[in-house]
Amino acid sequence: MAKIQMSPSAMADSIGSEQDTVAKRRAVRELIAFFALTFAITFGLGAAVIFFRPQFEAVFGPLGPPLVSWPYYVAVCAPTISAVGLSALFGGLEGVKSLFRGLIRPFQLRWLFVALLTFPTGLLLWGLAERVLFGGTVSHAINIHAIVVSAPITLFTTANIFVDPGPWGEESGWRGFALPRLLTRFSPLMAAIILGVIWGVWHTPAFLASGLTQSKYNFGWFLIGATGISIVMAWIYVNANRNFLVAGFIPHAVNNLMGFSNAFTDTKTQSFVLIAIVALIIVVSGPGLKGLRFARPQPAEA
Repeated sequence: MAKIQMSPSAMADSIGSEQDTVAKRRAVRELIAFFALTFAITFGLGAAVIFFRPQFEAVFGPLGPPLVSWPYYVAVCAPTISAVGLSALFGGLEGVKSLFRGLIRPFQLRWLFVALLTFPTGLLLWGLAERVLFGGTVSHAINIHAIVVSAPITLFTTANIFVDPGPWGEESGWRGFALPRLLTRFSPLMAAIILGVIWGVWHTPAFLASGLTQSKYNFGWFLIGATGISIVMAWIYVNANRNFLVAGFIPHAVNNLMGFSNAFTDTKTQSFVLIAIVALIIVVSGPGLKGLRFARPQPAEA
C-alpha cells in the first residue's frame, strides 16, 4: 500500500493546528483555576464577614468605614493574588514576568487619552444632553461640576488613586491574566461580555456586607455597568497592543474616580452611559473591536 506523503506546507499547517488546540486547552485549564481560586478567596472571606461579622471584627478590626481590615484588601486583591500565584505555578518566574510584561507593552499614545477620557466624556455629553432637553424641570443625573472640577482635584491633590485597591488589586487578574486567555477561545466582544459578567458576579459579597460602597447599589444595574466597562476595556486592550495598564488600570481608576466624585447619581445612570458608549464602539469597530469598521482600504503600493 502506498504511503500518503504530506507536503511541507500541509505538515506545517497540521503542526500549527495541533499546537493551537493544545494552547486553547491550556488556556481553559488556567482560566478555570484562576476563577476558582479568585472566587474562593473573595467569597470565603465575604462569607466570614456576612455570617460572622462580630467575631470577624473582634479578630481583624472593623471592616469600615474607614477600611482598615487587612482581609478586606486580600478579598479585593484576590484576582491579582490568583494571577501571580498561578502564573508562577504554571510558568515559574518566566510566567510571572510574562504576566507583568503586559503593563509595559508599547502602544500608540492616543489610546492613553482614550482610556482617560472615554467615560468622563460620555458622562459629560449625557449631562449636557439632559440639560438641553429638560432644562431645570427635572433633577439632573449627571453632576458636571464633579466631572470637570471635583474629579481632577481629587486625582491631583489626594492619594485616592493609590488608596483605592480596585485597579491595582484586580486588573492584573481580570485584564492581565483572564482576558488574553479568553481571547484564545472567543471574539473580543464575547470575551469581554463573559469576563464582565463574571467580574460583576464576583462583587456579590460586597453587596451583602453592610457598610461597603456596593451595598447601597442596585446589583442588576451594577452587573450591566460592569459588563459595559469590560467591553470598553477590551476595545482598548485589542487596540493598545494588549497593554493592560492602559486598558485595565486606567479605565478602572477613572470609573471609580467618577463614582467617588459623585459624577453620577446611581449605577442606573452609569450603566446607561456605558451602554451608549459600547453601542458607539460596536458601530465603529464591529464585534472584533479592532480599528475602524468602515475605514477605506489603503491603496496598494506600486
